Amino acid sequence: MGKTIVIFKSKTGFTQKYAEWIGEELQCEVMDLASAKKHDLEPYDTFIYGGSLYASGILGLKEMMKKMDAYHEKNLIIFAVGATPYTDTLEEELANKNIPQARKHDTRIFYFRGGFNLEKLNMIDRKLMLMMKKIISKKPENQRTDDEIGLLEAFDQPVDFTNRDEIKRLLEYHQACSRSTDA
Repeated sequence: MGKTIVIFKSKTGFTQKYAEWIGEELQCEVMDLASAKKHDLEPYDTFIYGGSLYASGILGLKEMMKKMDAYHEKNLIIFAVGATPYTDTLEEELANKNIPQARKHDTRIFYFRGGFNLEKLNMIDRKLMLMMKKIISKKPENQRTDDEIGLLEAFDQPVDFTNRDEIKRLLEYHQACSRSTDA
């Protein structure tokens, strides 16, 4: 498959942690999106992009896709990081909402569970989350989803669900792409 780079945009560090683990496993360069936008990406054959989930969008992905416009023939693997538990349909839902039609045939999304730490959010995001907490708190307890219950608990005690084993599927996919490209 040639040369790979991992690019990420992270607000609270969970996405960066996964990006660094992937970079270690693939022994490739890891860089944040701001740096990548100034960097010559021509030498790379595969881009792995990671961003945190933000209202079902993947943070920084639109910027990354603009950068990828110049590299139609290059491989793109995406991972999204969020606090909600993995479900069997989540990756397909994320792909449908976040990948442009022109790239759907050659782009794969993986979802990894991150965590939640209110203190690491900027002021605007913190206010939005506090408004969400207020809305959830007003719901009768028996009508709250498991995610809502978990989120309310995380306001008082930060949670970190990151797990290095989560990246195995992405690494296997990368390796399979390498074999098919090298064949």
